[in-house]
Amino acid sequence: MYPFNPIIHRLQAIDSTNREAFRLLETGSLKEGTVIVAESQSAGRGQGKTMWESAPGLNLTFSLLLRPVFLPPAQQFLLNQTIALGIRDCLSDKLFPERVSIKWPNDIYCKMGKVSGTLIENRIMGGTFDWCVAGIGINVNQEVFSSDAPNPLSIKNLTNRAYDLEEMLNNCLAAIGKWYGMLRNGQLRNIQKVYLEHLMGLNEKGRFKAGKETFAGTITGVDQYGRLQILDENQQNLTFDIKEVQFLL
Repeated sequence: MYPFNPIIHRLQAIDSTNREAFRLLETGSLKEGTVIVAESQSAGRGQGKTMWESAPGLNLTFSLLLRPVFLPPAQQFLLNQTIALGIRDCLSDKLFPERVSIKWPNDIYCKMGKVSGTLIENRIMGGTFDWCVAGIGINVNQEVFSSDAPNPLSIKNLTNRAYDLEEMLNNCLAAIGKWYGMLRNGQLRNIQKVYLEHLMGLNEKGRFKAGKETFAGTITGVDQYGRLQILDENQQNLTFDIKEVQFLL
């Protein structure tokens, strides 16, 4: 079933599962499919300088190590798409019939709330992919969020049910594995097509903020490097990298 064999390392507490993954990579003994799961993180990270809030023992926080040596570094955004689609599939099964969307680049949203976030950090050696470390946080059973992170929401908030974290982890790894197998088999167009089908705000008018300026526009897609493409009110095609534009939900 898996294109990789999950090897799970369980930790009670750690600063960050991604940091631990890179520390372990220095030993040179890790295999693709290694999963580092922590009950609590003291410095869980999101994109840029943002932090990931997670109450101990209530949510899933883990890092998955992949070794996509078959993928040209210029196509690394396909890893964002692949992992986002896997998480979306897993959560969609739990949240049916609610619509589960991907907020660019790889957050998972439902009812305008953020249910999951992913921080992907790649290591490239000599122009060739070496490792991908995907740090994944899924809000599962936490009901109250105290940080200033935008729009946090848990599966329990949405369904009024508690979920088994071990089952959720296994389902998530299986779903990611399905899409990663498609990536490895060269089904790139299908990955890109389905990603756009679930991209939040695609072809819909919205408001955005870039720097100190706010503007209205319509998301038209992403380019080959994963940059967001927006058509503004003046019919200008704008392109933004990660953290260069903010959605005003």
